[in-house]
Amino acid sequence: MISIRPALFLSVLVAACSSIASSDYRVVSKDPKVTPAQMLLVVNRALDRPESTTMARLSSWASVDEKTREVTFGLASFGGGRTPGIINSETQLLRALHYEFGDRVEVFRNGDRLRWDGSVEPQTPSAPRPSAQEEQPLGP
Repeated sequence: MISIRPALFLSVLVAACSSIASSDYRVVSKDPKVTPAQMLLVVNRALDRPESTTMARLSSWASVDEKTREVTFGLASFGGGRTPGIINSETQLLRALHYEFGDRVEVFRNGDRLRWDGSVEPQTPSAPRPSAQEEQPLGP
């Protein structure tokens, strides 16, 4: 019986961890007058809402990348995909950043640019891939 309990505990722990949704965010300034410290303050203020139980939790502290001058952080919530907690936190964040900076900053989620309404901006391909007829043979 003793060996079954740890196995059961580990199974429950693995099942719980597999249902955690997370997203990584970057806030980038397009205006040199907007400092990383200003962006960091707005991000922390927007996501630090203890009165709301439907907000996602920061999975990593918001920090400034000194090389790129970007604010980076992660959000995590229990569930699959984009949970209501992540959606609510993201909406709060986008509102606060848009109110404070307007179009002078951009927000990226998992590498995709977010519009102010929360939708993902479609990525344009950097260079179209050549068709099979245009590819050169590799041999002599």
